Amino acid sequence: MSKRLWLAFALALAGAASAAAQSGWTLSWSDEFNGATLDQTKWGYDTGGGGWGNGELEYYTSRTNNVYLQNGNLVVEAIQEPYLGSQYTSGRILTQNKFYQAYGRFEARIKIPYGQGLWPAFWLLGENIATVSWPACGEVDIMENIGKEPNIVHGSVHGPNYTGGTGMSAPYSLSAGQRFADDFHLYAIEWETGVVRFYVDDQLYETVTPANLPTGATWVFDHPFFVLLNVAVGGPTSWPGAPDATTQFPQQMLVDYVRVYQRATTAVPTVTAGGITNSASYLPGFAPGSWVTIWGQNLANSTRSWQASDFVNGNLPTQLDGVSLTINGQPAFISYISPTQINAQAPQVPQGSVMVSVLNNGQRSELYGAQAQSYSPALFLWQNQYAVATDPDFNLIGKPGLYPGQTFTPAKPGQTVVFWGTGFGPTNPSVPPGQLAPLSPLASLASDPAVQIGGVTALYLSGSAVLTPTDAGVYQFAVTVPDVADGDQPVAVSINGNATPANAFLTVAR
Repeated sequence: MSKRLWLAFALALAGAASAAAQSGWTLSWSDEFNGATLDQTKWGYDTGGGGWGNGELEYYTSRTNNVYLQNGNLVVEAIQEPYLGSQYTSGRILTQNKFYQAYGRFEARIKIPYGQGLWPAFWLLGENIATVSWPACGEVDIMENIGKEPNIVHGSVHGPNYTGGTGMSAPYSLSAGQRFADDFHLYAIEWETGVVRFYVDDQLYETVTPANLPTGATWVFDHPFFVLLNVAVGGPTSWPGAPDATTQFPQQMLVDYVRVYQRATTAVPTVTAGGITNSASYLPGFAPGSWVTIWGQNLANSTRSWQASDFVNGNLPTQLDGVSLTINGQPAFISYISPTQINAQAPQVPQGSVMVSVLNNGQRSELYGAQAQSYSPALFLWQNQYAVATDPDFNLIGKPGLYPGQTFTPAKPGQTVVFWGTGFGPTNPSVPPGQLAPLSPLASLASDPAVQIGGVTALYLSGSAVLTPTDAGVYQFAVTVPDVADGDQPVAVSINGNATPANAFLTVAR
């Protein structure tokens, strides 16, 4: 498809680029670990034992037994051995007093160790820890694993009144039978003003913003942090527990590289003439709660769609990767961004002339005029021509061979066909923009549309808002196909005197 089609269920739509696409980022610091010894202009050592506040059993050393370079990798090795009162040794290195950065993308390609009691981590601490102490300095755990969970890693943030078990945390899991210790994986965060996003192998799985914090808690991720890498050995009272008879030593964490990026300088976003359209028809005009598409330049520094982890307290996000959109000063609900396109659900604004503005990581566009309508009905299209339609079981209805890799069956007279669109006005009960449609009672269209196929009136059966989170603002309605001739028949829909554009067709064949 030449334009983004917004229907996220089994319609196999064109996928957005990875959330961690490197366009828009500039490398600011890295260590590729290709030398003979650890670069001590970049790294220092934490040494000592005593549990480290977590009931840990290891003694961290600066010995090359525990921290060394080999075959282009950093090796952090946990060893079972008596050492200065501890029964285990390991390594913990950090960039404190050598490198700090506020905001950016922090990533490392790591192969973690395996075994009960082991606790590898790639994490950040606030540079002000010496003056304000932990947790007021802030902590970001980009990757933690506990050995008893071989297919799970965790990403977390900790600060005042949200530490330990009350920290903001989420797991990322591999399929059953797979272990993170079996291969290298890329662990990353993208940290910008008011948001930290967590990735494994460029798959976004968690987004944390100030809105996620407990009531009264303070967001402390607004100053420089430093990087840490370590392998802890848990004790009986710690999160991972202590090693047992199944744990084999020594165990190694291998780090291929650590890289830190800054956002590239952002240009002022601009909207092209006529570049504010309905997301289904790509023609001017939109309605509150419908999908609106903005076309232009420098609209975003990355390309991606929203994911469940972007939602805030169950509501749709009003920003993605530092990009937001306002209509008459009201935030729209962003679903897709790219440098040249934004798709969003329009907020509740009055009918008539409205002003639209895009904010891209601190750079705001001029105000652009558009028209808001009570209804702006339009059907989603394949190839900008054929209406997106299914049967009640979600099997695709349409012209065979219409889209590569998908199976389409022509419609038949008398068959029930479900069309998918946006801009069909309010529902009953009402679903405000930015909120998800309820499962019960079903949010039905407040007004029944009139549908014609091939110029013949189709029997309208039912219509409602789509229930899945990624389709908020999308409507579906079912009709019975009338007795029309075989071939590509035009589909026309009107609701309260507002008609869909004459650009949608349905293939009929007996």
